[in-house]
Amino acid sequence: MRRPDGFEPVEPEPAPEAEEAGERTMDLAELVRARREALRREALEREAAESVPQRRWALSAYGDLDEGEGADAGGAVAGTASVEPLDEGGSHAQRVDRAWREAEREQRRAERTEARETARAARAAKRARVRRERAEVRRFTAARRRQLRTALLTVGGLAIALAVLVGLVWSPLMSVREVRVEGAERLGAAAVQQALADSIGQPIATVTEERVAERLQAIPQIESFRVDIVPPSTVIVRIVEREPAAIVPGESGEAVIDAAGVVLGGVDESTAALPRLDGVEVGSEEFEAVATVLVSVPRSVLETTATIAAPTPSDIQLSLHSGQTVLWGGADESQLKADVLAALLETQDPALALVLDVSAPETPVVSGS
Repeated sequence: MRRPDGFEPVEPEPAPEAEEAGERTMDLAELVRARREALRREALEREAAESVPQRRWALSAYGDLDEGEGADAGGAVAGTASVEPLDEGGSHAQRVDRAWREAEREQRRAERTEARETARAARAAKRARVRRERAEVRRFTAARRRQLRTALLTVGGLAIALAVLVGLVWSPLMSVREVRVEGAERLGAAAVQQALADSIGQPIATVTEERVAERLQAIPQIESFRVDIVPPSTVIVRIVEREPAAIVPGESGEAVIDAAGVVLGGVDESTAALPRLDGVEVGSEEFEAVATVLVSVPRSVLETTATIAAPTPSDIQLSLHSGQTVLWGGADESQLKADVLAALLETQDPALALVLDVSAPETPVVSGS
């Protein structure tokens, strides 16, 4: 329908609520645009000046949107993350917030990855350092370890050898099966073997000189002895017999003694030619002087001597089987006197030289009566 001329349509006045809503929509859009522009400029400036990722300006600009979700459990946000394009759905602020959240998650993932790589590198460096330190310790202690190993091997070898030796010594393979006697001339080896008969079958390690001495002390004819162990089963006893020197009267008859006065037994065919002591008591001073003569005079001279008398230690006299008398004097220079007497007996006629005085061996005197 045609409007009449001069008639101007009257525009309805907008309601106050609609005006206020439009103004608010316009103000919010302008605010978002202004903020986006400011944030974009700030991000470009920071990227150019400090090379800081875009997420930093997003975090600083929109941190007030969601402070609770924007804070990470690890604390500060570091590293780089790219902001993805904003989603189309929702308002611009929601899209920016979602982009910010996605960037933050990417940043956290990058930080976790970087932390894992850093920890892995730190562990590898620590292992390498430990290996280097151990190699240095081994290098500096190599000589000492070699010495210690050598010492342990030596001690172990000795211990094993000792154990084997002890086992062999105390085993039946190392028991005594033979007692061999050497040096027994007048005594006879049977007497010594009989005294050591209990050693047969015993471990050879138990045969010692002390045990042998306990068993041989009952045999007076033995002056000294030596024990030699010959593995695996032989014991050798080397004895030194006492030398018969004179005959003395005893309670049960005459007995043979050596120069020390030890009674060696009765008189037999081998000792019947020994001189007899006349009035000389064993153990007295006179016997000590006579013992020196018995040791010094050769065996051949003793066998030609019938009796030996010693009224005093300095007045020793020998009566020979030939009827001659030897004036010996004291026990001094007995060896020289024995040599002079042996020479006189070889050169003098027993029928003419009845008295041989060797008390002064340098000037012996021979007389007929």
